[in-house]
Amino acid sequence: MKKIFLTVMVALCTMGIVAAQDLEKATEIYNNAAAAIENDKAEAINLFEQALEMAGTLGDEGAEIVAQCKGILPKLYISLGKDLVNEKNLDEAIVKFQKAIEAGEKYGDADVAAEATGLIPQILMADANAKLNEKNFEGAVAGYQKVIDADPTNGNAHLRKGQALAQLGKMDDAIKAFELASENGQEEQAAKQLSNIYVKKAVACQKAKDMKGALENAQKSTQYVDNANAQKIIGMSAMQLKQNKVAAEAFEAYLAMNPNAITKEAGIVYNLGTALVALGENDKACGYFQKIAQDAKFGEGARYQITQLKCK
Repeated sequence: MKKIFLTVMVALCTMGIVAAQDLEKATEIYNNAAAAIENDKAEAINLFEQALEMAGTLGDEGAEIVAQCKGILPKLYISLGKDLVNEKNLDEAIVKFQKAIEAGEKYGDADVAAEATGLIPQILMADANAKLNEKNFEGAVAGYQKVIDADPTNGNAHLRKGQALAQLGKMDDAIKAFELASENGQEEQAAKQLSNIYVKKAVACQKAKDMKGALENAQKSTQYVDNANAQKIIGMSAMQLKQNKVAAEAFEAYLAMNPNAITKEAGIVYNLGTALVALGENDKACGYFQKIAQDAKFGEGARYQITQLKCK
């Protein structure tokens, strides 16, 4: 860091005594600030600010000190902020980065301002991610909200906030977060999360004997990502609600996704055949009943249907 001596000696020969004394004091403060950088950046910043203020009242004679202070302050703020990050003092680090942005913009250091602007959301995101990994879900939600406050278009922050909210059981809030994530570049990941949430809602409705709710939520799940669990719930719920066409389509979709279910889940196949009979699609129903004719549990019912339908 440059120390200033010669300027003062020249000024003392040309200025009034009081002004010269002020310049001498400003120079002393400046030099003390320069000396403090290595061991105490916070104190260095404080002294440079004092030197800048004092030299700024001295016109041309204080111009060199002013220029030097303006050049170093943005860099010191961002450097101190990085030190605080390393010390895990993130809140205070953010304050210093904000100061670096202000100083950079005010004193013409665009590089520092841009770097500090980029660091703030990175640090906030890293802190929120750490809380999420620690299963501190309340802290994670608050952390991701800070990222979003700084950059509302950060889709990853919306996505992870939704994950934390879901872990807290705040499903409606999680849905809103995932929808915002989808609007901000995280369509695929948000769709997976939303699909999963609606499956869970459908299961809860099933347990509560709310077949209408189960059907609606399972259908919403497939709107985001088609999946076997949702199709199975759609089929079972629709059967209860006597929506045979919906049930048949869902069961067929489920079996297409899980071919082994034809032998392992004979109940699904039986219900599909029953729905098809109700729709008048007897030939198709016969094919399904024949697949489970020897099943220990549903075989007898399937054989009865085969006889009644006169399946070939």
